[in-house]
Amino acid sequence: MTTTQDGALGRAAPGVRVPRAAEQIRVVLPPRYCPLPSAVHPDTDRLNARAAAWLNGYGLCRDGAQRVRMTGNDVGGFYGRIMPRAPAGRLQLAVDWCALMFAFDDLHCDEGPASLRPGDFAGFATRLLRVLEAPGTVPDGAGDPFLEAAGDLAARCRAEGTPVQVRRMVDGHRAWFLAVLWEFGCRLDDRTPSLDDYAHLRQHTAAGTATTSWMEIVDGAEIPGGDMDAPAVRALSELAFTTAAFDDDLFSYGKERWLAARAPRPARCRLNLVDILAAEHGLDLEAATATAVDLCNRLTLRFVRLREQVLPRAGEPLRQYLDHLSHLIRGNLEWGLRAGRYTDPDGRHPGAVRTTGSFTSAAPRADAPPPIPSIAWWWDRF
Repeated sequence: MTTTQDGALGRAAPGVRVPRAAEQIRVVLPPRYCPLPSAVHPDTDRLNARAAAWLNGYGLCRDGAQRVRMTGNDVGGFYGRIMPRAPAGRLQLAVDWCALMFAFDDLHCDEGPASLRPGDFAGFATRLLRVLEAPGTVPDGAGDPFLEAAGDLAARCRAEGTPVQVRRMVDGHRAWFLAVLWEFGCRLDDRTPSLDDYAHLRQHTAAGTATTSWMEIVDGAEIPGGDMDAPAVRALSELAFTTAAFDDDLFSYGKERWLAARAPRPARCRLNLVDILAAEHGLDLEAATATAVDLCNRLTLRFVRLREQVLPRAGEPLRQYLDHLSHLIRGNLEWGLRAGRYTDPDGRHPGAVRTTGSFTSAAPRADAPPPIPSIAWWWDRF
């Protein structure tokens, strides 16, 4: 990882604050191995416009920095890269969900005073979960625009999906909210978690199954439980979610440093793969970043090889699902390197962070599990 002279990452020791005078952080990532398909949905602009209008209709993200951040999230580009051939009408459900949940994440999970109030989050998250799992529920806090929007999503989900698909969607949100509470614990203790804990929880703190649950609903066909719950398919799902989340850590690193430089009190807690590798292995920033990219490359290689083992025996719904996971890994990379979510950290400083990356066709030399026990089973012989 390198920066220009107007940044402050360079080769400094991990955890060094970015000087307040620095107006831009520029991050250059090592090449990323990702031989997976790349495509963009042709109706991205329309998907974005409709999602914005839907969210604004509930009084959310209408003005100022919140609107800038919503627009910069490019939710149509994000989910449109996962399902580039989906009918736009059905895909809109997943795109609207992305718009709402990015706003929810920003306001209730990650940043500012809310990131240190687990009680507030737990209360709100349980009400939100109940709205999703029980049609027509009016919990305490009725009239909250997030809950009203979530109720609309829940109704549309039930109109389009099967009971099994709806249950999978709800279970994905339950896993996400539980993992976010784990993050709250880390922040309150002001401690950086171990790599082993972070590696298996990152897929959930990034809303992995909550995000991908909409794929099946958009497609329409229900994936049989015997297929979805098979160990090899579970491993592929976790590989895809975790790889995408670790990539998020790479292209959000500059944003996190920018925000940390402006925090009233610097925290010791780090919830980013680069910082965790640096702390656990005593690496400088450049070495930690190279190690993080190497780990992402190894996970991608394992995903590609395991997918090729599973595809010959897969029925059509499962084949579609694995195709979407493939697009997720590559599409998330391409989206994240461009998204205003990371280049404009607070919605008021466009271009404050610039992260650039490239791709390589050179595969990692070894397809072997990394020394991280919680994820080593992905290399089992299925």
